[in-house]
Amino acid sequence: MSKRPRVVISLACALLAVAICAAYVGSVREEAARASTEAMRRYGGEVVSLVVATRTIEAGEVVSMVDVETREWLSSLAPEGAQTSVDEVVGREVSVPACAGAPLTSLNFRDPGEMAEIPAGHVAVSIPITEKLGVTYGIAVGTHVVTYRATEGSAELIGGDATVLAVPGTGNSMGRGSLTIAVTAKDVPTVLAASASGDLRLVVPADDVRELATGAEATKTSVPPAQKNREEGSAQDSGESASKGSNEDTVEGKDE
Repeated sequence: MSKRPRVVISLACALLAVAICAAYVGSVREEAARASTEAMRRYGGEVVSLVVATRTIEAGEVVSMVDVETREWLSSLAPEGAQTSVDEVVGREVSVPACAGAPLTSLNFRDPGEMAEIPAGHVAVSIPITEKLGVTYGIAVGTHVVTYRATEGSAELIGGDATVLAVPGTGNSMGRGSLTIAVTAKDVPTVLAASASGDLRLVVPADDVRELATGAEATKTSVPPAQKNREEGSAQDSGESASKGSNEDTVEGKDE
């Protein structure tokens, strides 16, 4: 084949490649334009007002007016399911955390799952999640926990056979900001009383310590204040007696 036909073929291939690239770029632009048009149609313009979190909102928290504000957002960058009205989100419980500055979407209010089945011989109880409880809103359904009563200077095991059934935001928890756990029937009164007094603590054991947690009776892990004071008082009295006896021996030695 002479040189001229090879040049012609090369030029033809180059033109074909350029045409293919141009067609691809055109299709990408058309797709972007369609998406932009859809966003504009959905939100009513190129710039829309979206509901944005003013602080990090954790799962289980109820949205208040101070937690959100409206900000202008490019419609082409608006996330799917973005909320456009403050009234639509205030008073609702968040199930998926929202970061500060991020638009709230329907994802933040979805139902993450059904309540776990209550094990045989157990009772479902709802307890409020507090700073002292020992677990957070992020604890997973099905997590095994051990319950303790913690008072000043002492902690007593209530039961080692408790399971998380529902967490805030699932729609199955018995109260907003509350945790639903399954406990044995005999532990229900103690768990409820400890929760009401603010003394309830939940701990999450590893698999290798589960038997230790479930096999013990209520045990004290530290000396109660009253007992500790009595022991310190006895030690102080013993020290004073020994010091007094030593002084008396010294006086008698001088008299002699």
